[in-house]
Amino acid sequence: MARYPARYYDGLTARSRPVEVEIAATGLAIFDEAGPVASSWPGERIRLVERPRPDEPVRLGLAGTTARLIVDDPGMVEALREAAPHLKRQQRTSGRAVARIALWAVLAAGSVASIVLVLIPLLSVQLAAVTPDSAKLRLGRAVLVQVVGLLPGPSGETGTGRYCSNEQGTAALERLVERLAADLPHPPELRLVVVNSRLVNAFALPGGIMVFTRGLIREAGSAEEIAGIAAHELGHVVHDHSTRALYRSFAVSLLVGVLLGDLTGGALTGGLAEWLVNTGYSREAEREADAFALAQLDAAGIGTLGLAEFFARLEEKEKDDGGLLARMLSTHPATEERLAFIRGAQRRALRPAMSEEDWSATRDACLTLQMTPPLP
Repeated sequence: MARYPARYYDGLTARSRPVEVEIAATGLAIFDEAGPVASSWPGERIRLVERPRPDEPVRLGLAGTTARLIVDDPGMVEALREAAPHLKRQQRTSGRAVARIALWAVLAAGSVASIVLVLIPLLSVQLAAVTPDSAKLRLGRAVLVQVVGLLPGPSGETGTGRYCSNEQGTAALERLVERLAADLPHPPELRLVVVNSRLVNAFALPGGIMVFTRGLIREAGSAEEIAGIAAHELGHVVHDHSTRALYRSFAVSLLVGVLLGDLTGGALTGGLAEWLVNTGYSREAEREADAFALAQLDAAGIGTLGLAEFFARLEEKEKDDGGLLARMLSTHPATEERLAFIRGAQRRALRPAMSEEDWSATRDACLTLQMTPPLP
């Protein structure tokens, strides 16, 4: 008996699998790659889903189910006529079946929403809490490499980002961040990285990695502004927002992959870096980091005016460039709500955020470059 290559949808999942079908006197026998019969369709229940067109695959359905067969050879229709007497009969779905499908669709959508909005965020918090610091550092380093590949370089080309390696500049930033974290009961182990990119941004990664771009340092009008951004990123590190968010992003991507039948590991991993550059943290995480930043600036005697000035200037530039700068600073949108919060908690500076020497060194952090991340 002749066999026809086909793709089989069992009606239970969205995934297809390659099969071969054989026409028998009583209907169709469906064979999978292993050889045994995967299913059999009685001839009286086989229907054409749609009228076949020349040189196009044949789409067959099984009456009373949502199972489908897509057969590459359109010539099999003629061979199937005798075994399937009702082949061309229009397949109708009863009102009860439609209602049942609609109910299941609603329940499925509700289940997915519950998983995405409730279960995954809770699970991400638990996973972040039990992940060893060494594993977080490996994860952060891997994502950093991907992020640098996505950032525009000094002249705007994607993929030309480099790591700034001027030791005096990095050391000056480290002294500032250590001062901001000095009164914490358990200061985290921090690793500062400056990237030679025109993007105006800063972000935190798992493993205590804090990333500043050359564009951010050049855009800042004072050391106090950099201190405000650094305090905000320190808040993300202390609350482990990046690890939680990456777990959440990975879990959602995995869920989508299961639903669509695409579990490509590379696509999921690459999506983490895309998420970081393009969407950033939740509103709750941003508010938490803002509140932390204001508290630490006050504790360090730096004051909060620099942070407010930075976001206010970006908001003004956003109006002038049609939103380009705001999109560049995608993980830290300068919204009116955040500006009002920062200004409402404004504190005067008791002493400068940096010495003149440290501020000058910070501005020159990208005088020397290296190709590999300055991380262990």
